[in-house]
Amino acid sequence: LGVLTMKIIVYIQQENGKINPISLESLSGAQKIIAKTGGSISAVTFNNSAAEQLTNYNINDIILVENEQLNQFNPLFYVKALEHIADLEEPDIIILGHSYEARDWVPRLSARLDIPLISDCIGFNNNNNGNLSFSRSIYQGKLNSDISINSSKYIISFQSGSFRSDDIESGSSSIRKHDIDLSNL
Repeated sequence: LGVLTMKIIVYIQQENGKINPISLESLSGAQKIIAKTGGSISAVTFNNSAAEQLTNYNINDIILVENEQLNQFNPLFYVKALEHIADLEEPDIIILGHSYEARDWVPRLSARLDIPLISDCIGFNNNNNGNLSFSRSIYQGKLNSDISINSSKYIISFQSGSFRSDDIESGSSSIRKHDIDLSNL
């Protein structure tokens, strides 16, 4: 990974236009990673109201994926939409909140993109060599384990409470709308 070229996409989960708090925590985590490594953050959402809320944060841009079929949760449509965005944007890291919804479809996204998924992370470390490692709780929270990745691209899900949503840096960002055809799954 080039330190100055790291590109992160954060998926923002929402319900009825209300952003899931774990997505905001994950966005905060992404900002902390970029503060250590440099690079850019794009937030991806399927809802216009959620996209508007995100414009008040210090991120490079918001990708609003538009398709009526994304209005209700459907794991096959979500995988296809994020796979399409990942192909277009070529991120180094895709970050999500570790929610029940994400647990349903993100392993499929990992398989479709053929990149590793490290789920249920609680933090990260920026090693001396510039590589990131991610911490996970194991043995019912009795131990923490640091995991290094031997891949230039990967997916991370952060556990609820890993980062504070009120630590998100405010700023101003713009929305890029992107229509997607979901007829060919």
